Amino acid sequence: MISQRDRSLFENLFVLELANNHLGKVDRGLKIIRDHAVIVRYNNIKAAIKLQFRDAEEFIHPNFKGSKDLRYVKKTEDTKLSKADFVRLISASSSICRSSRSLAPT
Repeated sequence: MISQRDRSLFENLFVLELANNHLGKVDRGLKIIRDHAVIVRYNNIKAAIKLQFRDAEEFIHPNFKGSKDLRYVKKTEDTKLSKADFVRLISASSSICRSSRSLAPT
């Protein structure tokens, strides 16, 4: 049975997926997070940001690494972020979410 607390936590929750929209650039990812925080706060929406971390070294079979013919392999390798980059995105997400009230237009 799902508790009322858990039910209310996820009710009307929008999940904003960052995925590879950062195009492998941390600054672009940070801008997307900030821009969404403004929209979420301004419209009083309950939202979460979903980040996807793929360890490209383990995710892509060794026989296919570096392949330019396979769209998803190329995209995964081209948009790869380091663990340190993900830490920056996670840290910024947490910080922005806590201070998003100050981002709303007045």
